[in-house]
Amino acid sequence: MSKFFYKGGLMKKPEHSSAGFSVNSVVRLGTEKAPAKLTVQTEARKLELQAILDESNWVAVIDVDSDQAENIQDLEILQGKKATEAAVSTKQASRNDPCPCGSGKKYKKCCAA
Repeated sequence: MSKFFYKGGLMKKPEHSSAGFSVNSVVRLGTEKAPAKLTVQTEARKLELQAILDESNWVAVIDVDSDQAENIQDLEILQGKKATEAAVSTKQASRNDPCPCGSGKKYKKCCAA
C-alpha cells in the first residue's frame, strides 16, 4: 500500500481579527452605535425624556410627532435593565475553587487553612 504525500503549500488559517469577522462585538441599546428610538407628541415631553437620558448617560433619537402615539418602549427597556441587579451566589467555595476573597489562591490554601 502506498502513501499519498501532498506537495502543495500549507494553507494559512484565517485570522479572526481580519476583515469579515466581527469578534466580540456586542452592541448595547442606548449607546452611539445603537441609540434608543423614542417618539413623543410634545416638545415639553421631549425635554423631560432628554433629562432622564442625560442623567443615565444614554443616547437616544427623540422624534416629536403630534400625529403618532407616544412610543418610549426603548427607554422602558433601558430602565428595566438598570433596575435589575446581578445574581448573588450563596454557594460555598469548594477546596480547589479560587478563593472568594479575591487573593487568587485556591480556597484550601487561603481562607480554609
